[in-house]
Amino acid sequence: GSDSLHPNRSGDVVVVLRPPYQWDAAKPGVRIAFSQFFGQHGYRPDLIDLDANVNMHAAFVAAGPGIRNKTVVSGVRAVDLAPTIAFLMGIPGPQNARGRILYDLFPSQGRFNERYQELTILNISDWHANLVPLSERADTVGPSFGIAGAAFLKSWFDVYRAEAPGGSITIAGGDSFGGATPPISNAFGDTPTPPIMGLMGIDADALGNHNFDRGEEYLRNTLIPLADFPLVSANVVYPDGTTPAEWSPSTVFSTTFDGAKLGLVGCTTEATPTLIFPGNLGPFEVRPIVPAVQAEADRLTSQGVDAVVVICHEGASGGTTSSPTGPIVDIADALTNVDAVLGDHNDQQVDALRPNGVLVTENRGKGIRFTRIRLVVDTAKKEVIYKTADFHKPWNIGITPDPEIQAEIDDLNAQLGPIFNEVVGDSTKAIPRADQCGRFDGRLCESLVGNVVTDSMRTTYSSIGVDFAITNSGGLRADLTCPTTDNPDDFCPASLYPFAAGAFPITRGQVLGVLPFGNIVVTVDVGGDVLKTMLENGVSAMPAANGRFPQVSGLCFTYDIAATAGSRVTGAVLADASGNCTATPVDLTSATTYKIAENDFMANGGDGYPNIYSQSTSQAIMDQVLADYITGASPISPIVKAAPDGRINCTDSNGATAPNCPALVPSP
Repeated sequence: GSDSLHPNRSGDVVVVLRPPYQWDAAKPGVRIAFSQFFGQHGYRPDLIDLDANVNMHAAFVAAGPGIRNKTVVSGVRAVDLAPTIAFLMGIPGPQNARGRILYDLFPSQGRFNERYQELTILNISDWHANLVPLSERADTVGPSFGIAGAAFLKSWFDVYRAEAPGGSITIAGGDSFGGATPPISNAFGDTPTPPIMGLMGIDADALGNHNFDRGEEYLRNTLIPLADFPLVSANVVYPDGTTPAEWSPSTVFSTTFDGAKLGLVGCTTEATPTLIFPGNLGPFEVRPIVPAVQAEADRLTSQGVDAVVVICHEGASGGTTSSPTGPIVDIADALTNVDAVLGDHNDQQVDALRPNGVLVTENRGKGIRFTRIRLVVDTAKKEVIYKTADFHKPWNIGITPDPEIQAEIDDLNAQLGPIFNEVVGDSTKAIPRADQCGRFDGRLCESLVGNVVTDSMRTTYSSIGVDFAITNSGGLRADLTCPTTDNPDDFCPASLYPFAAGAFPITRGQVLGVLPFGNIVVTVDVGGDVLKTMLENGVSAMPAANGRFPQVSGLCFTYDIAATAGSRVTGAVLADASGNCTATPVDLTSATTYKIAENDFMANGGDGYPNIYSQSTSQAIMDQVLADYITGASPISPIVKAAPDGRINCTDSNGATAPNCPALVPSP
């Protein structure tokens, strides 16, 4: 279960320290620190001093009635033992298991006399056409490293495909293309992405809400025809309950697994109508997931399918990796005749075996994690007798990107580079997508990027009397400033590195990465009561992270997380030109009218906000407003403050009883 490819613990030169010195006992400023215990780490099997309680000699033993007695077993690696022992014990394997289940060790008689067929599924979630690598810190003591990207993911998938003894499929969970995508895909209408997914070896994809961002006609007539793999959803249907030719409720892999049949049922989040522009669904309905999926699973089971897996664009919203909570868990718990439910949509890592025997998994988004799911079929009984999953970090270290995919990416970058490499301004600090609570997608608290975007909207239209600006966090999709480590495939050219002290560049490509939807700014006069409704909607899902969470400019507001949704906002005050809260109250009643700026998605009722589009005035494209603001104000230096001085302040009237305000991390 060890993360053996950890970038801070492996590389060209590996230094192993003799006990009592070890890396994880390090203290700030001390290169080698005293260790308080022995025997926990080490790589020298001859280093034994039992009198001093040092024993670095490790022995792996595989024994018992289920293991064949062999003097020499070839091809066995240490990483194969934990998954194999977990299989023998009937428990899920380690969450980061790298190795194989060694079926060839089992005797041909006794309780292992059945033939086993392993069905391997490789899965990415919420990919959003992240064709190029991202960066991620390996831990708190090291720098950032490249991770994921289409060319590298293909190479990673090939490694695991080669080790799958009974065959494998590779699938995605929806939102792979159609909207909320980086400039390298978005600028071309996402048309490069389906073919590149084909080159990656994707065998099927679910239908997500963002697939409809350009409308169902564009999805059906332009994007899906470019995909050489099926899309599946059982609950997005015509009013008569049928599905169009472009997708299907399920697909069956009948030849992939050497005789075993695997049925894959798709589903789409029921919230889709509120997450996309009105009209983008066209004639289609999004029906309740559980009855639609159950009917399709029952149909496949009646046709003799050996295993049924659900790939659903719905996810977990809380809990932990092994004990998640949220919609995908509720769906899994309600289903029968299903072996595994693979989630998506909420960017949370999940690997859990539910009490009803259904395996539930989900990945972090953008391809920065992928999961290997293994279902073991007893071919004599024609049923799945074991299921396990492990997830992996596709570091761009020690692995070669697929040359065909990389060539495609290089060509796209060459076309877009002259436009998107343009520097529009800079910041005195990094401006991440993550908020002041440390939430990676900025959907729990005030964020630096949210403050900059809303400030750009308010100040740009202050000349026509705009008092406040508000935008939904779900529309902010990336870091605004260039990463501190050069990524040759992004739109922050190598010539910018290293940065000058206190100068974090912002390119046009970064701006479009933050705002990929092509939204426009609208301005509208609203009563204070409507403004309160908007703020109430923004915090209604708390403490769960949700894309409707508001980012604001021109005001500071306070909400009570323990109060009933819809009655949480306790007050608001004006903010001065620097974003500091004042003592002047904002009237949240109909007695006072304010002019606000928001995006057209929200104005059309998106994310549950009031539909006031018919009363609004369309202004400029949102990304251009942001780019012009940055150019005019550079260097920008945004701030976020903690309650009660922040723009968004949480209070908790019920003390330690849940729900509680999200914890803040130190301000950037």
